[in-house]
Amino acid sequence: MTPLTQAISTALVDFLWQGATVGALLWMTLIALRHRSAQERYLASCLALCALSLLPVLTVVTLLKVYGGATAAAHAVAPTASAAGSPSMPQTLLQIWMVPEAPRQPWLDVVQRWALPAWTAGVVLFAIRLVAGWLHAVRLRRRTSPSDAATVATTTSIATRIGIARPVRVVTASLDEGPSVIGWLRPTLLLPPATAMGLTTRQLEAVIAHELAHIKRHDYLVNLLQVIVESLFFYHPVVWWTSRCIRLEREVCCDDIAVRSIGDATGYARALTSLAKQQLAARLAMAAAGGPLLYRVQHLLGRAPRDVGPAMLPGLAAIAAALGAVALNVGLHAQATPAPSELPRFDVTSVKENRDTDRIIFSQAQHGRVTLVGHSLRALIQSAYQVQEFQIIDGPDWIDSVRFTITATYADDPENDRHSQGPSRRDLMMRALLADRFGLAVRKDTGERPVFALVPSRRDGKLGAQLRPFTGDCATAEGAEACGTAVVPGYIRARGTSMAQLATAFSRLTNTGSSLNRLVVDRSELNGLYDVDLRFTPDRIPGVSPDVLPEPLRKSFADRGLLAPADPNGPSIFTAVQEQLGLKLDPQRVPVDVLVIDRVHRPTED
Repeated sequence: MTPLTQAISTALVDFLWQGATVGALLWMTLIALRHRSAQERYLASCLALCALSLLPVLTVVTLLKVYGGATAAAHAVAPTASAAGSPSMPQTLLQIWMVPEAPRQPWLDVVQRWALPAWTAGVVLFAIRLVAGWLHAVRLRRRTSPSDAATVATTTSIATRIGIARPVRVVTASLDEGPSVIGWLRPTLLLPPATAMGLTTRQLEAVIAHELAHIKRHDYLVNLLQVIVESLFFYHPVVWWTSRCIRLEREVCCDDIAVRSIGDATGYARALTSLAKQQLAARLAMAAAGGPLLYRVQHLLGRAPRDVGPAMLPGLAAIAAALGAVALNVGLHAQATPAPSELPRFDVTSVKENRDTDRIIFSQAQHGRVTLVGHSLRALIQSAYQVQEFQIIDGPDWIDSVRFTITATYADDPENDRHSQGPSRRDLMMRALLADRFGLAVRKDTGERPVFALVPSRRDGKLGAQLRPFTGDCATAEGAEACGTAVVPGYIRARGTSMAQLATAFSRLTNTGSSLNRLVVDRSELNGLYDVDLRFTPDRIPGVSPDVLPEPLRKSFADRGLLAPADPNGPSIFTAVQEQLGLKLDPQRVPVDVLVIDRVHRPTED
């Protein structure tokens, strides 16, 4: 799916609950207006139809910003399930875990896949209906003849009386068409012969006044727009019900104008019933046994119609559908993204902005304590959600420029499941911390991006001297040999790391003087854990202060000569990876899950 097709498909599905909500609001509004004028109920129904037609458009525009913004260079958007389920997908590109996450329901995938094709087929069919109506109007014009002079004079007099300035063509139509108006810019009034209608002169004037009222109110144009909306959103009952309300109140509004013109409500009511008996005005009568005709006659005679306002059943159904659809939408969203209150939490946390001039980044987690030094918010999100830097989009500029020092403790050392599928308990604790202290709210999406793939560089498959299988035990390793990854300008040191985590470390080089300007993904097919000691020359060589490093690491780094400025004549990151690790950074283009930041704020220090 392209961003446009995915946005349209989602908007069509979302319109089910959006339309039901608008229908429920209209129903309650019409109940409140049942003793007010027909014009007020007509305007309320028209506003509801406008809302129904605009909501899907606004949804598409909003979703296009989301799907289109997933990557600056995205050419296509693919469903997350497909990307996550691809057997060739590297570990770092598996879906972003938002656990606890329920599996996506199969019927949702079916709806998403078939929504756009089914809607397109329906629109085509209803477009044929629209064209057929236009052809019928053309045939009507051709089957008419000019009316007699007396009828034309009467029509002109009434038109002047009710305030119509533009010319109205009056023609005699066939008996089965009945009184009606065709056209908007050049309106034509179709009238059967008065004798055929069985009306007195006074009654005929009332019928003419009613049709001229449609011209004065531009009802032909409004009706055309109604038909277009019905064709575009044919699958929603609320659209048809709202359109029916508009047509009903429109006729009552025109009846009021006709009565004011001739001053005889009773005579006009008899004219309507006479037309119904002659079966000459099917459009006016519609359902004479208790539908719009009865409603209109009761209104003309000043009686309170039994069905003034909307019927109870459609309104209750709309309210129930709206509540059910909203509940389903919220429930599905809750399944995909757990509320922060459901996540496990650290016992004690401290968050401070790191204002040191060096660019050292350090992280360590052992024995119930987590220490993070010099991390930007983007780096913290990377760690908590197991993503890489360029998988995080949107958010303010300071998520990269401001660095933080965080310490946190927890009562029980969680099981070391860092390398299992899904986030560890510690990751979930960090997500809760980000939600509580930074107000972070995120959602996931999928797009295609240019990346660097971490792949073997040697045909014989041998590893470089600085990439060695890990032989220790992360549960017992301490001090300088503790498991984890440290990234400083010109040096990456890792103990007990996977290739996916090493690829993530490369993305952090942006904050330490080097920038690959692309996401790095693991396609090395190297399983297990490794020790890494990679030395290279960064693009920029900032000063390094050892003060922020814990004593064991500071001594270890000093012994290796890594606290001195990097050698400006050393190898680039690309050369170092190939010579020292036996790997290379290969430019590729692959589907990538991304994390969209919807909301975040700078924390209060403690």
